[in-house]
Amino acid sequence: MELHAVKAWYDQRIGMVTLEDDVLSIVRQVRERYGRKITIELDEDRGIYHFVEHGDDHTDRLIFSTPELDGRAYERLLRSDSHGRAYQDPYDAAERDQDRLNELKDQQFGEKVKETGEELAHALRKDGKAPYFPTPVAIPKGINDA
Repeated sequence: MELHAVKAWYDQRIGMVTLEDDVLSIVRQVRERYGRKITIELDEDRGIYHFVEHGDDHTDRLIFSTPELDGRAYERLLRSDSHGRAYQDPYDAAERDQDRLNELKDQQFGEKVKETGEELAHALRKDGKAPYFPTPVAIPKGINDA
């Protein structure tokens, strides 16, 4: 059943339909921005909302479905609009997320290697097997404050 940008209407199959203010607000925003190109439909059997594009070639395409119709759904619609300023390519977003995770893993691994390397260097210096390693010198804070 297609949701309309009015508070209440009569549907032949289910009778009187009344929208809550937050749902009505989302339906109204979608209607104002996209007109009849995109509609929100309620799947009564599953209790979810479908965002549907109605193309110029008379083909209906499902954009996405959501169990809750709130501001997050509207933001998701804006991000999926390739002609809008808020468009976010899902493949690029996934790639950036993967890059962030890999960078975090690399940092954690690097810290472990650094700790182990410092222990190894200390042991080699102590045993006299690496005399060419520079000896670290701890400089206390404030030594230059005179």
